[in-house]
Amino acid sequence: MSNSLKALAFGLALLGIDFADTSAGSLATASGRAAENNEEQSAREIKTLAVSDMLAGLHRLKFNAGSRNTGEAIWVPVLVVKGADTGPKLLLTSAVHGDELNGISVIHRLLQSFDFASLRGTLIVVPGVNQPGMNANNRHFVGSGEGGNMADLNRLFPGRLQGGNAAERYAGQLWHNVFKNNADFAVDLHTQTRGSDYPLFVFADFRNPVSKQMAFDLSPDLIKNDQGQKGTLETALMRAGIPSVTLEVGGPKRWQPDLVERSVTGLHNVMKGLDMLPGGKTISKIEPFVGAASVNIYTDVGGFAYIHVGLKDKVNKGQKVATMVDAYGAELASYYAPYNGVVLSVATDPLREPGAMLVRILY
Repeated sequence: MSNSLKALAFGLALLGIDFADTSAGSLATASGRAAENNEEQSAREIKTLAVSDMLAGLHRLKFNAGSRNTGEAIWVPVLVVKGADTGPKLLLTSAVHGDELNGISVIHRLLQSFDFASLRGTLIVVPGVNQPGMNANNRHFVGSGEGGNMADLNRLFPGRLQGGNAAERYAGQLWHNVFKNNADFAVDLHTQTRGSDYPLFVFADFRNPVSKQMAFDLSPDLIKNDQGQKGTLETALMRAGIPSVTLEVGGPKRWQPDLVERSVTGLHNVMKGLDMLPGGKTISKIEPFVGAASVNIYTDVGGFAYIHVGLKDKVNKGQKVATMVDAYGAELASYYAPYNGVVLSVATDPLREPGAMLVRILY
C-alpha cells in the first residue's frame, strides 16, 4: 500500500470507517457517520493512564496534567494503540522541549505506517509533552509565577506530586500517571534548539544492552554512548528500569521529511526487535559514528559567525571550524577543533553573543 493510501486508511479509521468499505455509497455517508460518531471519536479525558485495563484498538485520550493560572486544565494528547496479542509496551514521547517539533511528525507518520492488526503489545505515544512551551512557542515550560518563569522540563523528571513549582508538578503528573507504569521500553524524541542543528543522532547508555541495540536499530548518523543526565526523561526512565534512548531528529520549528522518514524506519526496526511487529529489520547503509564524549566550541565575542564545517564532517585537532567577524566584516576571533572527531551540531543563526555555541564535536 502506498504512503498516501496508508494515510487515507488511517484517517478513515479515526472516523470509524473501514478502509475496505470505500464504495461510492459508503463514502457518501462518511460525513454523516463521522458526525454520528463524533462523541465516540473525540479524545477521552483521563487523569491516570492504565493501558493494561484497555481493550485492543486505537484510543484517543487527553491527560489532565495540571492547571493554568486561570484555572483551566492543561491537556496533553495521548494516543494508545493496543494490539490483540499481548506483548511489550513501547512509549514514544515528543516535544518535551516546546520548540522541538520533528518528533510529533515522526509520531504522526509512524501511526500511518503499519497495520494496527499486526501489532503485538501496546504503543503509547505523546505528540506534544510540553503543552505550555508549545503554546508559548518556546523551548521551556513557560509558567506565570514571578511575572513569568521558564523551566527546562527535561531537567525536572521525575518531577514532584507535592511541593515544587508548576513545572515540577507538571513533570510529576506525567511521570507518575502516564509514563512510569505504562512502559517497558521508551524512545524520547527531540531536536536541537533554535539557532542550531543536529543530524539524526541518538543518546544511549551502552551499559544497558537493550538500549544499545535500540540505538543501532534506529540507524542514526551518530550515537553518543552517554550515561545520562539527572532530570532528563531518558535518565529517569533508565533509573526506573525502563530501557530508553533519546532520538534527536534534526533542527527545531520545522518538519524535515527525510529525517522523519528515517526515524519511522528506525522505529519499525525497534518494534521488530522487540517482537511488536512482524518481519525483518531494514538494513541501513549508514554506519553510525559512535563517540563517548562531546565538546562545545563557544564564542568569546559577540558578532557574526561563519561556520566552516557541516554536520557529520570529520574534523582534525587544530582545524579551523568557525570565524567571528564584526559588522564591518573584520575578523574578531577564529576557533579550532580541540580534538579529532565528527561535527555533531552547528550554529545556524549567524548572530552569536559571547558564550554562544558555534560547533559541537563528538569524539
